[in-house]
Amino acid sequence: AAADGQWLLVERRPGLPAAPDEPIPCGSPELRARRGLRCEVAAMAVDVAAPPGSGGRATPRASSESGEDHMPSRVVCSACGVCVATSSDLLETREDTVVFDRLYPAGGGFDKGTKTVSCPQCELALGMRADSQFVLRRDRVAIRFEKLEILICSLKQQEIADVQPLLREAFPHSNISTRVLLKAELRGFQLVPRTATDFVVVVHRNEGRALLTDRNGFYHDVLGSAWQQTRGNVLVVMTRAEPKADADLFDRQMLKSLATQGDQPTIGAISALGRVLTWESAPSGPQVRQLQQLMAKAYFREPMGVVQGIPGPWQKQAPKVASGWCSVL
Repeated sequence: AAADGQWLLVERRPGLPAAPDEPIPCGSPELRARRGLRCEVAAMAVDVAAPPGSGGRATPRASSESGEDHMPSRVVCSACGVCVATSSDLLETREDTVVFDRLYPAGGGFDKGTKTVSCPQCELALGMRADSQFVLRRDRVAIRFEKLEILICSLKQQEIADVQPLLREAFPHSNISTRVLLKAELRGFQLVPRTATDFVVVVHRNEGRALLTDRNGFYHDVLGSAWQQTRGNVLVVMTRAEPKADADLFDRQMLKSLATQGDQPTIGAISALGRVLTWESAPSGPQVRQLQQLMAKAYFREPMGVVQGIPGPWQKQAPKVASGWCSVL
């Protein structure tokens, strides 16, 4: 978005030189004359796949097969930051509105009775449906161009070094920062990132009795702060703990024991959400796919309601952190 409030075209067409310093305003005569293209915002290449249970609807994801990391830009609620549409579904821009052919996620925030489009997280009224199109107010949505911001935390630098390339390969459209935790700082830990963090990964090497969450857990306050900052977009990775079955995401016997006999019910609730992965030295195919799905959820800031078993204080909204959002005004 330009300073004067216009949406700008970002073209990535083969054979055409990129001109990032000379964006073309949407609807300008110059654009129509030079390109004859429909005006789009952040028209990035998208690799799509229809996951099981999606009803055939394709979901954008990052592609690592050719080293590309393109993802559509996110159109988010200006009040809470949840993604409500993507740049790949933009149809046109008008003076006070932007028009999309579908919402993200499909049907999210749309009331069929009133035809009102509301944010699925904070319920702010964003616009309305007109025929088969969704017309959103430009003063109620903003566009995010940034990559997925990932933070990896661990007590051991080597664990961070081992996991970092796995995350980058699974979701190339990301920036990764790291932090080695000190045991002395774990109690009462507060995550204060320099930039808004979308996804936090806590890595633990299994060396016997695993103290992860609750009263004696090393990472209870780390995970609590991360849960608040990211609205639940966290992942616990435990190495040297191979699942007993190839299709399992984690060692079910071990996690059940920790939750029911080890006074760590919170790690059981987190694992029930598919946010715990355990492996010996590298993830399996199902674990990689789960990792990609979790990172996509974080990238699109999918809303998460109150989750049973997750401590109440974790689910309170954390103070906002400054980010590079671009307001659509």
